[in-house]
Amino acid sequence: NMWNCNQKCLHCYANTQENAIVDEIGTDSWKSIIDKLKQACVSQITFTGGEPTLRDDLVELVDYSKYFITRLNTNGVELSKSLCEQLYEASLDSVQVTLYSHNKDKHNLLVGSDKFDKTVEGIKNAIKANLNVSINTPLCQINKDYVKTIEFASNLGVRYFSCSGIIMTGSATTDSSLNTHLSKGELLAILKEACDYCNRNNLEISFTSPGWIDEEVLYFLNTNPPSCGACLSNMAIAPNGDVVPCQSWLSSNSSMGNI
Repeated sequence: NMWNCNQKCLHCYANTQENAIVDEIGTDSWKSIIDKLKQACVSQITFTGGEPTLRDDLVELVDYSKYFITRLNTNGVELSKSLCEQLYEASLDSVQVTLYSHNKDKHNLLVGSDKFDKTVEGIKNAIKANLNVSINTPLCQINKDYVKTIEFASNLGVRYFSCSGIIMTGSATTDSSLNTHLSKGELLAILKEACDYCNRNNLEISFTSPGWIDEEVLYFLNTNPPSCGACLSNMAIAPNGDVVPCQSWLSSNSSMGNI
C-alpha cells in the first residue's frame, strides 16, 4: 500500500520518496507494537500518516493506547460527527488538523483536492465532540495571509495553533513546491504578525521549524524556540513497522530496523 492518503499536498514529505510504497501491517501487529512501546517506557503516541483516519481500526488502536498520551494528526476530511465522538470515548487526548488557509481556493490548491469544506466540517465536529483541537499550517507564498486563517479558525472555537516553514523532503524538493517557499525574513514577518494577534486574543501559537528564526526573537514573540526532536523527543514507525528517526525523513536509508 501507499502511505495512504486522500489528498495530494504540494509540500508532502511522504510523497515521491523512495519508500513511498510499503506494506501496511494489520491491527494485531499494531497492538503488539503498542505493547512494546509501553515496555520501552514511551509516554506518548501520535497517530499520523499518510492519513490515519483512512484506517478502519483507528478508534480501536486509540482505545488500546489509553496508557499513553494519544494524539491524532489528520487533514480532518474524515472527521465525521460519529468518528469524533468515538475518538473522544476512546480517550484521545488531542487532535491536530492541517488547515492551509481560510481561503477555500488556496487551501484546495495546496492540498491538491477539493476538500476544504470537509476539513472545516471536521474541525467543527471535533470541537463539538469536546476533543482538544489544534490547527497546524505549513507556511508558503500562497498562504502567507496566515493571520486571517488564525482568525477564521478561532471563530470556529480553536485556541491552539502551530505553524512551520516547509520541510525540505519528499514533494517539497520539487520545483512546484520550491517556487512557493518563503525566505527567513518573510517567515519572520508572518510569525510576528501571527504572534501579536494570538497574544491579543488569548490564543496559543508555536513555531515548529528549528533553525529558521533566532531563539532570542522567538522568546521576544512569547513563543518557545523549537528544536529537532529526532531520536530525542520523538521517533516514527512507518506503516510496515520500520523505525525511522523522524517522520519527515522517510528514506529507507534512515531505517533503524523493524519493530
